[in-house]
Amino acid sequence: MFELSKACRILSATIVAFSFASPALAGGKTLACYQQVHQPAVYKTVHQQVVVRPGGVIHETIPARYGQVTEKVLVTPAHVVARHIPAVTRTVHQTVMVRPKSVGWEWRHVHGKRTLCKVVHPAQYATRARTVIVQPARTVHERVPARYAHRTRTVVIEPARTIARQVPPVIKTVARTVEVQPASSGWIQVSGRSRCH
Repeated sequence: MFELSKACRILSATIVAFSFASPALAGGKTLACYQQVHQPAVYKTVHQQVVVRPGGVIHETIPARYGQVTEKVLVTPAHVVARHIPAVTRTVHQTVMVRPKSVGWEWRHVHGKRTLCKVVHPAQYATRARTVIVQPARTVHERVPARYAHRTRTVVIEPARTIARQVPPVIKTVARTVEVQPASSGWIQVSGRSRCH
């Protein structure tokens, strides 16, 4: 096609040159006839993939997750304490002999006369109170059990972490029109001498 177009252009230039250079030759015997033709440009639609957004790696941070836990905690440990118990006493009353029975001499008046007589002195008793110990003082050791309580606190169930996520590229197919062959013009020989009259 390119060689034909080139030949047509040469032929066209030659014909134009002869038409201007030899006007006296008009009306002569026809040897060949030519017609000028135009070839429009040829286009076609091509589809091409283009990257709209490139792919890559996105690092995403996932926050930590927390929760509440209730636990038993020791408030006071078990221990032993010493406790003093005072003595138990009571008051008792007892009759005691103050003076024993005795024999003695004493002066008395018998029939108006002073007389020395032998006499018996009976024993003398009295009631006296005294404190007696029913149970002596002592020290006892008592075991005090441990004391517990419940406490609620916040704990980390899952720590924060960073994950890498692969993001694929975004590709789009676009259509565009391209010129396959440019427009051209030239001369072609008309077949048959009858067409030249």
